[in-house]
Order: sequence, then structure tokens, then C-alpha cells
Amino acid sequence: MGIRVAIVGTGFGGIAAAIRLLRDGVEDVVLLERFEDTGGTWRDNTYPGAACDVPAHLYSLADEPNPDWSRHYARQPEIRAYLDRVVAKHGLRARTRFGFDVRRATWDDATATWTLVAADGREVEAEVVVNAVGPLKDPKYPDIDGLHDFAGPVLHSSRWDHDVPLDGRRVGTIGTGASAIQLVPELAKVVGDLTVFQRTAPWVIPRLDRAFTAAERFAFRNVPGVRAAFRRAIYVEHEFFHSAFLADHPMNRFGEGLARAQLRRQVKDPVLRRTLTPDYTFGCKRVLRSDDYYPALTQDHVTVETTGIARVLPHGIELTDGRTVELDALALCTGFT
Repeated sequence: MGIRVAIVGTGFGGIAAAIRLLRDGVEDVVLLERFEDTGGTWRDNTYPGAACDVPAHLYSLADEPNPDWSRHYARQPEIRAYLDRVVAKHGLRARTRFGFDVRRATWDDATATWTLVAADGREVEAEVVVNAVGPLKDPKYPDIDGLHDFAGPVLHSSRWDHDVPLDGRRVGTIGTGASAIQLVPELAKVVGDLTVFQRTAPWVIPRLDRAFTAAERFAFRNVPGVRAAFRRAIYVEHEFFHSAFLADHPMNRFGEGLARAQLRRQVKDPVLRRTLTPDYTFGCKRVLRSDDYYPALTQDHVTVETTGIARVLPHGIELTDGRTVELDALALCTGFT
């Protein structure tokens, strides 16, 4: 006898789907998770500086508010702890089959059921399948000649190895997206030399992150309506700025002006400032939020390298102009497949 609903994935999507189904009276629910714990991307991404770029009071389940967020933009450990509490509250761990790596789903018209088959041969039959695997799960490694020949450690932001010592070492980062602008400032604090290999400069606007005061947290927890109003205000603000992603819209020009102003304020060297200025319209790629990315790049031991990568050598990277950058370790911020 099959089950009613099978949910594939136990990140935010799978957890939210399970809670809603249970509240709607659908008790016959199972969650299928390929790893040995819940949490999805917030289980996997533990690189230094990992945080959400959506304000915490909005980046949480509407029916599971958290009045105790410590800061405006929550960091990975706090988000992971929040998800763990939600999973425990609703008893979702007991409903989860861990190590169930779904490889095939087959529909049977005669029985009106799905058969889900895991990599280890286990099967689950269900009337309904909810696909909640999300897009941020399998790390993408760059297709660069020689990458597998590098003699030092190669770290990917979504599979970070915290046992690898980087203090005082020569480290190169590849990628300048959302994870890179969080990781680079943290690496700059500990490494001896940092080379940021930049193919495309991102538009970066102020993050304006800060810790909540004790009075604010007291109000979120104890004053009726304050937390909900704060969440709603964040939502309205984000909706208002959506027009910044429309070409030739006044808000688009405002967004670009905001990014340029931050670049001028934080990067005084005109040569480096030109290097960090995007050559495409604001909003054509993901707009990033950071208060400390640009300041990290202005430090004496940090270099932004824009010459293309020809190949990876055992002890460094050869550039397309023939130069070689000697490195002890590589950090890949190249996203997901």
C-alpha cells in the first residue's frame, strides 16, 4: 500500500510543504532526503561568511515566525538552527527517510501512483509527489584545464572543508557571485595573499546589515503586531524596488546610481574602481548586497585579476597572457549546476 504524498527534499520548500499538508489534515506524508540531515542549502553551505541576502524576518516561514533573529540578515548557523527547531516542532524527522537519493520516478496509470526509486534500490509508492529539491544543491565546478591536477586543496563554497588551514597561505578565488562577496572578506582576514579571479564584475549595493537591539527584539516578541508589521514593511520595500530591474525605468537608474555611489565611496583607487565597474545594465545579472566586499579588495594583500585563466597548474594558475599566479589553495565560488 502506497502513501498519500511523498516530498523530495528537506530544505525550506520541503519543510514548508510538509507543514502545510499536515495542517490541512493530510497525515500520510513522507519526506525523502538524499543526505543524512535536513536543511537543504543551509545544511550544505557553511563557508566562512555564509548568510542570506534576504532580511531574516522575511526569509522565514509566515506561520513559523522567529522574533529572536539576532540581526537583519541572518547568517547560516542561525538559519540552520531555525530550520532544526521547525523540523523538531512538527515531528518531521520521524517522517523522513534519510539517504534516499531519488533517481527515478515512474507513473502507473492502472494504480494511479508514482514509484520513486532510490540509488540504493529502495522504493516508495505515492499518489502525489512534491518536488522540493531546489536549484542550489549540486556544486558546479568550472571547466578549466588542469583543475584536477592542482596540488593544493580545492574548496567549493557549497562543500567547504573547515579542516583545511588557510592562515597565511596564498589563496585564489574563482567566481564573483553571491557566495564570493561573502567569502572574500572573510578569507582576506586570515590568508597571506588573496587573488580574486574576476571574469565579470557584479553590481553591488549596500547591505546595511546590523544586529537588532535588545529593545527591538523585545518588541518583536512581546508587542502585538510589531513583528508582523516589520515583515510586511520588508515585503513592500522589495516589491517597490522590483521596477529597478526594468530597463530604462527611473528606478533602474536609481539602483545603478546607488551601486556606483558605494563603489566611489569604498574604492578610492580609480584603476581598481574601473576594474570593479560592470559593463552591463544594472539588473541584467543578480544584484548583490554587501558592505565589506569592496573594502576587502582594497587591502594590500588582495589582488583582483581580470586576465583570463588559461589553465590550472599544480602550484598555481597560468593566465592567458602567460603570467603565472602561485597559489597554495583554490576556493571555487562557481555556484550550482
